[in-house]
Amino acid sequence: MEIREFRLALRSLVRRPSYSLPVLLTVALGIGATTAIFSVVYAVLIRPLPFDDPESLVRVYATKGGRQRTSTPPNFVDIRGGNRSFESMAASYDAPFEAAGGEVDAERLSGAYVTSSFLSVLRVAPILGRGFTPDDERPGHQKVVLLSHGLWTRRYGGAKSIVGSAIRLEGENWTVLGVLPPRFDYPKKTELWAPLAFTADDLLTQRGAHYLDVIARLRPEATVKSANAEVVTIAAQLEKEYPDKNRGWSAEVVSLHESVVGKVRQPLQVLLGAVFLVLLIACVNVINLTLSRAHGRERDLAIRSAIGARRPRLIRELMTESILIALIGGAAGALLADIGVRLLKTFPLERIPRLEEAAVNLPVLLFTAVVSTLCGIVFGLLPALQITAPDLTERLKEGSRGAAGAASARRLRRLLVVSEVALAVTLLAGAGLLMKSFARLQDVDPGFSTANILTFELSLPESRYPKPEQVQALVSRYLEELSALPGVENAAAVFGLPLSGVSYSISFNEVDGVPASDRDHLRTQVRIATPDYNRALSIPLMGGRWFEERDDMASPRVVVVNESAAAMLWPGENPLGHSVTLGTRFGMPERLGGTVVGVVRDVRTFGLAAPAPAEIFFPHKQTGADYLTVVLRTRSNPMALVEPARLRLRQLDPELPISEPRTMADLAADSVSSPRFYMSLVAIFGTIAVLLAAIGIYGVIAFSVDQRTREIGIRLALGARPRDVLRQVLAEGLGLTAIGIAAGVLGGLSVLRFLGGLLYQLSPNDPPTYVAVAFVLAAIALIATWIPARRAMRVEPMMALRYE
Repeated sequence: MEIREFRLALRSLVRRPSYSLPVLLTVALGIGATTAIFSVVYAVLIRPLPFDDPESLVRVYATKGGRQRTSTPPNFVDIRGGNRSFESMAASYDAPFEAAGGEVDAERLSGAYVTSSFLSVLRVAPILGRGFTPDDERPGHQKVVLLSHGLWTRRYGGAKSIVGSAIRLEGENWTVLGVLPPRFDYPKKTELWAPLAFTADDLLTQRGAHYLDVIARLRPEATVKSANAEVVTIAAQLEKEYPDKNRGWSAEVVSLHESVVGKVRQPLQVLLGAVFLVLLIACVNVINLTLSRAHGRERDLAIRSAIGARRPRLIRELMTESILIALIGGAAGALLADIGVRLLKTFPLERIPRLEEAAVNLPVLLFTAVVSTLCGIVFGLLPALQITAPDLTERLKEGSRGAAGAASARRLRRLLVVSEVALAVTLLAGAGLLMKSFARLQDVDPGFSTANILTFELSLPESRYPKPEQVQALVSRYLEELSALPGVENAAAVFGLPLSGVSYSISFNEVDGVPASDRDHLRTQVRIATPDYNRALSIPLMGGRWFEERDDMASPRVVVVNESAAAMLWPGENPLGHSVTLGTRFGMPERLGGTVVGVVRDVRTFGLAAPAPAEIFFPHKQTGADYLTVVLRTRSNPMALVEPARLRLRQLDPELPISEPRTMADLAADSVSSPRFYMSLVAIFGTIAVLLAAIGIYGVIAFSVDQRTREIGIRLALGARPRDVLRQVLAEGLGLTAIGIAAGVLGGLSVLRFLGGLLYQLSPNDPPTYVAVAFVLAAIALIATWIPARRAMRVEPMMALRYE
């Protein structure tokens, strides 16, 4: 294509704004939406992880019952020493750090304990100072930390002198060894890292303590498949050597990238498919607009053909115009996409990894350019072939009636409308299924109250509160202070707040004094709570009692179980009076356990869509857990109590911060943020598709009425009634819609099965959804057809007979 042809095409578009502006807007919306979603898909699913040779990085899971879980210190050490597939391995676990001192207020920082090989596995080096060495892992030598670049600049002013200096963490002085590069925050937006040391006792007693995240780097000759086979063999050997803790456990190797993004792959692929359907509908609409416009250009093209213009040249000129439209629309779409991506990042979507990396960058712009060009070819080629058909001159010799009655052109436009409606049905049905699923999810009773509840995190450093009695005393005093605040009804604290994601799963050691060796597959979630906890969240008691102030270290050990734990351990029996002992300590000098004194209702701990797990509650005064979530039930706005709560804590201990203050209602809303996000986007795409389909129906019927004005006038002059004309036009529009709806339902039944994993208690083949979609589209089609139909029945016969 020559530059001159592009100039001619541009002039043609400028001269016909009534055609070019709607087309450009349609293309810009379609390509803009597609580009915005692709930018997210590229950042999350396609773009490699920001490490050297990311393809060789893997995550090593412990598995049981087909579920991927974290590893244990002894198993990690054994796999690390017994494999030949990994160049190096590292383990870590998340842990908050309480930072205090200096001119900055105390705050809670996201941190992680990591083995000294952690940075070498990822091939990351500090930009200041040095990383960890094996010496830093020795017990008693690990009061050293590495800072993230963001924390270094935010809290410590970016001073290079920080390296080698002491900072106040967990009530003690820690030495800063180095600062890591910008944007490095693995795992999970970490702000500082400390060395992970395994004591001899850890390697003897923690065979069943699953809390380590394990990553590794493959040797050049190894693959994920071969490494997986090797760790499965090692896990089988460990199961034989340590059957009491490793029975039923295996291992699995997964690429690090897949482990990070695997859970969001299907939803993002669904979004990308949905937005491509919108783009396809937009292209079909543009084809229809171009065909409608072509009627006015047939005479000009016929004259040029008669004087020697060859058909390939005419097609090339028309294609140049279409591609120019697509490129201009693509450029406008890229600008809209940039705005859209910024809006997407405002969603509270912590469950979509790497979303913050989404941007309209060079790879995304290349994608936009390719898609724009392909769109130009798609919506330019069919009209060009139709307009420049070999019989063009003969059709024009027949006059306007012959031109208007070209059967092939009518069939093509009708086929395009049917296609638009079918695609719109598929998209709208998908949106309807997601909306219905989300409505059901929101109707789920979480088992507790979310109204007027403030929550925030409280952590007491072991260095300053080494004894359980000290922890219990401060927590009790603080809750008393909070209870005295105006507007507070109940003040409590818990380890393992519902919907918070906090999980501590433990197997049983004894049930009713009998060793639980035959119940190794049974595990329970540990919850530690203060006396007012069930009242603060309005969790109903189903039997027995809740904890009281007298349930302290000097009293007999007691527990409260939820309904799921009772049904699991004592099916069909009254659990009150039974006893349990758990198999792993939780910061206590003895195993957790006690006599069941109460049963509470199940609550949704891991999200509204997940079933309630088995849970056993322990009184805080019998454990002294030092990491808790404070829960305040208030009479009015919960967030108004954040500062008073912070002031009361500062009066008790100036170095203790409260962190992550939020309402329980916000926490519940965030737990369904991902399904809300997917539903909202697909609903928007479905709405756009329906509007485009309505425009397409209107355009085809209006064009048909316009071209048949003379015919309609003759019929009216010969005695036809206006309502007969109305009925005929409506039948044409609704007939096309009916065919499109039928095709869309058939297509939706086959395509929308991929939504199965995103739906909550709903089948992708839900009949009421498809019936509702059919009624909606039929109603919209009726409106779109009624307007030109009314115009047709008002045609004046004498005026129509003078037409042309």
